[in-house]
Amino acid sequence: MIWEQILEDCKQYDCYPSVKSFFSTCPPLIRNYLSVCAFLPGQILTKAGTPCSTVYILISGRLQTIEEKAGEMPYSFFDLVPFDVLGDYELFSEDAESFVTVQVREPSVCLTLPARFYLQWISTDSTALFFRTKLLMKQLSRQLISNRRFLLMTYEERCMYIICQEARRSLMANGSCRFKLNRELLAAKTGCSLRTIHRLMKELEEKELIGLTGGRVNVTHGQLTRLLKLLDAPL
Repeated sequence: MIWEQILEDCKQYDCYPSVKSFFSTCPPLIRNYLSVCAFLPGQILTKAGTPCSTVYILISGRLQTIEEKAGEMPYSFFDLVPFDVLGDYELFSEDAESFVTVQVREPSVCLTLPARFYLQWISTDSTALFFRTKLLMKQLSRQLISNRRFLLMTYEERCMYIICQEARRSLMANGSCRFKLNRELLAAKTGCSLRTIHRLMKELEEKELIGLTGGRVNVTHGQLTRLLKLLDAPL
């Protein structure tokens, strides 16, 4: 795909300045292998334990990283957002196989580049490597802060935190949301028993912080605001 056309296509996305800066020093021969690809929710981009052949640069949408060996069911532990890069951790650490499974959470668009060409370019371009290093530091800082806060939370706070995460991913135009939340998975994420999860969900409903209907969680804009305030989290 022609680089000029790729840049033109990327102008509609908020991360356009990052795309332009990151690839500003990329050799034309490498840029010729760039593609813009759209993905639908549920598609698997990488599978844990399989070879890393492609680097994905997310420019729109959201991806979820899944740990397949965390327990009886897969555990989604972190979301990737624009301008996160997928597939170069393994290249930097010289691992032949992907660390985790990555699945598309919502309609997404990525720039894709064969891994061998990405490594050939990034390993010889100090400007691009420094840019990518800054992105990695920001991403790792986000993960560290999130993990540290979660570790210090009570079971109820962890439950509220996960509900807020799911709610913000499912927001409708009026600010409310309705989503299905697997209680077994919620128990695995919070580290408590399924019985405790049932009790916590019932207590949150009694406090009018959430609504429960037919196996789904309903959260109004006002309830989400209250949950976030209780967690002292930004809107």
